[in-house]
Amino acid sequence: MTWRSAALLAVGTALLVTVSLGPMAVQLGNMSVLVWAGTAVIGALQCVLITRLAHCYHDRAGGTATYAHLALGRVSPLLGGLSSWAYWFAWTPGIAVNLVLAAGYLGDAFQLERFEVPLAFGFIAAIYVANYFSLSVTTRVYAVVGVVATLPLLVIVVGALLQPELLSADGLVPLSVPGGEAFSGATLLLIVKWAFVAAWSSYGAEIASTIVAEMRDAASRTGRAMATAAITGVVAFTGVPILLLALGGTESLTADPAVVLLQPARSLFGEPGARVVAVMLVAALLLGAQAFVVGSSRTIYQMSRDGYLPPVFGKVNRYGVPIGSMTWDFLVISGLLLVFRGDVVDVVASANVGYVLVFVLLPVSFLILSRRDRRLLRGSRSAWPMTALAGGLTVVNVILLLLGAPQWGFRVIATAVVALALIVPLIYFTRWRDRRPTGSGRTRQLLDR
Repeated sequence: MTWRSAALLAVGTALLVTVSLGPMAVQLGNMSVLVWAGTAVIGALQCVLITRLAHCYHDRAGGTATYAHLALGRVSPLLGGLSSWAYWFAWTPGIAVNLVLAAGYLGDAFQLERFEVPLAFGFIAAIYVANYFSLSVTTRVYAVVGVVATLPLLVIVVGALLQPELLSADGLVPLSVPGGEAFSGATLLLIVKWAFVAAWSSYGAEIASTIVAEMRDAASRTGRAMATAAITGVVAFTGVPILLLALGGTESLTADPAVVLLQPARSLFGEPGARVVAVMLVAALLLGAQAFVVGSSRTIYQMSRDGYLPPVFGKVNRYGVPIGSMTWDFLVISGLLLVFRGDVVDVVASANVGYVLVFVLLPVSFLILSRRDRRLLRGSRSAWPMTALAGGLTVVNVILLLLGAPQWGFRVIATAVVALALIVPLIYFTRWRDRRPTGSGRTRQLLDR
């Protein structure tokens, strides 16, 4: 694969802004643009650390979450495994979320609401069949889908520019919060609450790192892929909320939060045009789901290689695809679709407990590894800027985790804790299995190494 393939995965996450854009506007109004812009910039800064790590350890599948194994695996196998497991738990529900949203757009645009769940299952079957083949083949298919996926936003942007009378600054200024003060303690807590959920989307540029191990000329092209992904994220997660608020204000975002892009499409192009945009949005959401399939399956595969999970998760088919981890993903996603159906925001909030935890451990892992491997700081005039960046990112994500997550309620937190705790018996079972006289001792060898 080329560096463009990695960047394409990040493009697939750009429209994740639509997952919580509407529900966030219900509580924060146009203050939500600050949340999206701020979290997107944080996500781009995290890509600076990830780029250094991916460049030095470009043979590791799974990317961002797996560097904790290198830094902490010898000291604490639980922490090393928890990072990857939390990452898997963060992205895997995203597949279900994207498929539910895709089915919702089709249902709303073509009056197929009662068929949304069967549509979602049809999408998941198509995605996993496509992913059975080699990533290079799959990426060619999704390159075409990616072109279609970028069209909805381009169509809306161009349509707005051709009809400037529809744009108004009234939706952007003054900054206000429905039923509250724009700058108060209560609003600040709301900002932290929604920044926690927004991070699940706007940190998404890092997903480009998950396939560095399968990328051609990874040592020299990783930086280009990560930079493209980071810039795409900042532009998308800052520009889309601003444009939509200028088109219709907060009212257009809150009218139907589940299909937030259809209202401006109807305003610009009428109902027939909105249906065309809906099809494009479905393509974009399927591309995002594809990005999650790649990221989550590679993470589970690398966990098996690192000795945290049984060998079945590391099994590959004749095309080199980690079929064991993908089968596990398919079963989990099917279960999530049956249980949660359209309750996507709570699913995202629960999954994001694991995701933010990854970014608490990532800067710590970078600091530990930079003391062992000076390649990570090569090219830096001094170590303190990177150290300060890592420390600052840790503090920000700890705040999001401790102050943002609890505001989503007990069910969200309890679900996340139970899901994350499952890694403990899995690790100990794997270690016990490999220490038996008939075992291979693979876990101990890998952890020692």
